[in-house]
Amino acid sequence: MIIEIAKKEISDAFRNKLFLSILVMLLVLTIVSIILGSYQVKIAMDNYNNSISFLQSLGKAELPPMPKLNPISASKGFVNYIGMVGALLAIVLGNTAISKEYKNGTMKLILSRGVFRDTFLNGKLLGNLAILAGITVLTGIITFVALVAIGGVALTTYDVIRLLLFFGMSFLYMTFFTVLSMGIATVSTKGSRALLITVIVWLVLSFVLPQIGDTMDMDNQIPGGFFSSMGMSRDQEHQVLKQFKFYETLRDGVEEMSPTKHYERISYALLNVKPGFEANTPLEVVGLKWVNLLGLLAPSLAVWLLTYIAFLRRENIIN
Repeated sequence: MIIEIAKKEISDAFRNKLFLSILVMLLVLTIVSIILGSYQVKIAMDNYNNSISFLQSLGKAELPPMPKLNPISASKGFVNYIGMVGALLAIVLGNTAISKEYKNGTMKLILSRGVFRDTFLNGKLLGNLAILAGITVLTGIITFVALVAIGGVALTTYDVIRLLLFFGMSFLYMTFFTVLSMGIATVSTKGSRALLITVIVWLVLSFVLPQIGDTMDMDNQIPGGFFSSMGMSRDQEHQVLKQFKFYETLRDGVEEMSPTKHYERISYALLNVKPGFEANTPLEVVGLKWVNLLGLLAPSLAVWLLTYIAFLRRENIIN
């Protein structure tokens, strides 16, 4: 029964014009971003090869080493697109899964036909997760093909694993907003109101809280960084921040409440966009960023548990 509900959910999603519109937008943005990033890698390789050819034509024996390229950083634009468009897509997906049943009056019909409530919810979630997984796999394939075909680079094993882990984090991020949207739609029987509430929560978690954290960051008060402008070393910076331990704990606590911030931090570390993780293996990066991984997993599990409890205890669904 769970599988049948999941199949119906997948079928209904691809008849939803709003969902399809957002999906097309996400895919177009992904393709454009990856192609542009791959071309940047190709240009860097071409410039190096042309320089080598020119030096060899002059009879130079000492040739410069190949520059250190980071081809997987071509996916960094995808982080922003998932943070915005991907989250909206997940919200629409989760909201529609529940609200359509209330709106069409099929909720009572389904539950009165011997379908248990937990089976109903699990089938809905499974169908939505299958859709998100398919989207993630599709964007991953686009990325790998573009990097190899356009960028002309051979990805190392670590590069491949880093990309796979990155797309896994993207899946977890979208999963949170799907679960959140389903939970709110379950509590509020009006789909439009539930959708509005979910969008407001998304705006707070993804934009308001990170903005508060960035504004409170002492190093962001001056363009280029406060500590850099003062000529301070990293050790001196840490010494100064120790004097404002409570303030920094409060500021960091605000940012820790944002799943978007957790997604950005672990994604940039995996893609080597954020310096300091180049020498680490992909699994070591995940280990170092376990707090951010927990920040993606824990909210989804907590919201789903609350949704489960609230739905099982409702007495006015069938009667």
